[in-house]
Amino acid sequence: MMSDKYDLIVVGAGIAGLGIAAILAKEAGKKVLVLDQFPKFGGRLMSYSGYPEEDWRLEIGLHMIELGEKSSCNELNNRVGKEIEWAPFSETVEIWNGERFISVAELVPLTEEDKNVFRGLLQRIATMTDTEIEAWDNRCLEEWLMENVPQPSIRELFTDLGMIMTTIPNAIDMAAGEVLYIARDNLCKTRQVLQASYPLDGMEGITKGLVEVIEENGGEIRLNCEVQEIVIQDKKALGVRIPSKTHIYQEEYRIFETEVIYADRVVCAVPIYHLSKIIDFNPETSPLPWWWVKRITDIQHEVTGLIGYMIGLSKPVIDPNKRCFLSALKTKHAGFPFQGFPASNFSPHVAPEGKQLLHTDIVCEHFEASDKFKRERLLNLMWEDVKEMFPGIEKKMEWRLPYYVDGCDGLARKPGLVGNFKPGLMAPGIPNLYFAGDTYVGRGLATNGAALSAMKCADLILKEVAKG
Repeated sequence: MMSDKYDLIVVGAGIAGLGIAAILAKEAGKKVLVLDQFPKFGGRLMSYSGYPEEDWRLEIGLHMIELGEKSSCNELNNRVGKEIEWAPFSETVEIWNGERFISVAELVPLTEEDKNVFRGLLQRIATMTDTEIEAWDNRCLEEWLMENVPQPSIRELFTDLGMIMTTIPNAIDMAAGEVLYIARDNLCKTRQVLQASYPLDGMEGITKGLVEVIEENGGEIRLNCEVQEIVIQDKKALGVRIPSKTHIYQEEYRIFETEVIYADRVVCAVPIYHLSKIIDFNPETSPLPWWWVKRITDIQHEVTGLIGYMIGLSKPVIDPNKRCFLSALKTKHAGFPFQGFPASNFSPHVAPEGKQLLHTDIVCEHFEASDKFKRERLLNLMWEDVKEMFPGIEKKMEWRLPYYVDGCDGLARKPGLVGNFKPGLMAPGIPNLYFAGDTYVGRGLATNGAALSAMKCADLILKEVAKG
């Protein structure tokens, strides 16, 4: 079946997909269609209002947005004429030392001489060129520290900061180039190694403006529409194949009758670990070259996962006037890095007055986040950690909601998986098929990496449009 043809079809309604569609609709007047399998837009930035009662607002996972109003996701919104309302930056980053949360400075005490050396190190990082940083994309942070930082205390401090940036606990596993890029970006924009903020409207505050731009400029967003295939023939993307009707069977038994929606260009804005669901990866029949398919297959599970709880508290367990981000290098019971922050301390819109919404998680590997039995065991262990970190939390808890996100930060920030080592934004040999999101070329933490990828991809398409 053939329906109306579009200028652009975008598969995936996360920030990357919505960003590209908004730019092409507004700046080039293109007829765009965004498709997503979920009933809500936002991808891994979905917001849910009204659970368990009207005045609570939850996210799909734990998010703080690096650089806030100076971030790539803010730049993306500004580009299409939308503004995000931001809470002030987080005031502190505190690390669990096994007994209490303390500042990074307390965790790694520095002498005055060390502090001077550290300031000099930050000045060097702030003036590094892109070329200098890219040279470290395939090497680990531990190597960079051993070559550039003789003081053990400063190496330890920078490793702790790198863990917060990468959600990877060991410096030997962190890509030095990505840590240096994030540090340089923050130093140049905020004069701090790492700054983060939170949208007053939650994560939906980042994406709802993009949806408005798409619809205001005649674009269309279809939710609950699971794309079955990106149709590629004769080295060209023709469009997408979608279900033509609903199906009465449960998911594991379904085979859909389908129709094809045609477009001049297609953007695949889903993570690389979902590509094989919509592009043929069979080496005998795939329209894409085998070296590319093998590369995607080899790295598709090089991702980190989050397992945690959203917790609604009748009374705060953290000073409600304190805007802080909490972390642990390795928890006692679960044995993984911990992250948390009281979202209601940043935004009054996410919890009833006088109550507190606490976001928490542990960071683990794909094989742990994707296995329901491992998830359950880790959740139980993590709860023991939470009870120790926040004494009396069970008596103040109104509700808790467990969740997990597999692929929380896109590709893991490991050597050889960042910068230009990421999959490119254009499909090799298919000139009208593009990719965007945090698992493709782009820099910055999670949301910002996806937003930057979106702008880069949109500019590639606009360049092609200008050529006619």
